[in-house]
Amino acid sequence: MGKSLNTFFIAVTFLFLGLSPVHADTVLVGAEDFTGTRTSGEGGGITASGDWDNGGFELSWKITDEGNGTFEYEYQITSPDGDGLVEVLNYLILQLTPLDADWTGIFDESAEVGDWVTSEGALFGVKFEEGTLEVTFVSQYAPTWGSFYATDGEGLVAYNSDFGGMPSFGDTDFTNFIAIDGITVPEPSTLILLLSSMGFLAGAAGFRKMI
Repeated sequence: MGKSLNTFFIAVTFLFLGLSPVHADTVLVGAEDFTGTRTSGEGGGITASGDWDNGGFELSWKITDEGNGTFEYEYQITSPDGDGLVEVLNYLILQLTPLDADWTGIFDESAEVGDWVTSEGALFGVKFEEGTLEVTFVSQYAPTWGSFYATDGEGLVAYNSDFGGMPSFGDTDFTNFIAIDGITVPEPSTLILLLSSMGFLAGAAGFRKMI
């Protein structure tokens, strides 16, 4: 009985948080990491080739909680050891989760959401075409940790060092990932209802054991 109740609690939690079992291991980005930078320098979290290696490629982000259930995402790609922005970028892919979310109207018309094949493997995300070095959009999904991929189309590539992977609950080092868009976060009232319901069910189960 106890095992069945625990399973039920987990299923209810997934339902209220808008999670499916596929995305149950998603780790939300803490407010302290709403601003961040990854570089191709040693230990900087980005693996890159050619001129983009050894500090020649940098991706930074700034995420703002708008306070109305939406988040503004800003990304910029620069060359910190050069003259600012990377000179040539064929395309940039930012991973998206969950896969079954509605991304309609979030991105500019020139961006395309889909499954993409890269030199490092497949990635579901939004693809920004040539020349896109700065990206801004507003989404109803909160930030999680994930991957990106960029190339100049001529052999130079850059991606987070744990490309395609996901951090585990309890991890504290997210250097090899970037903050991405994201996952549905329930309203406070929804959380209160969830916790109240779980508390009632747990109490009822305990009461039955006592009888």
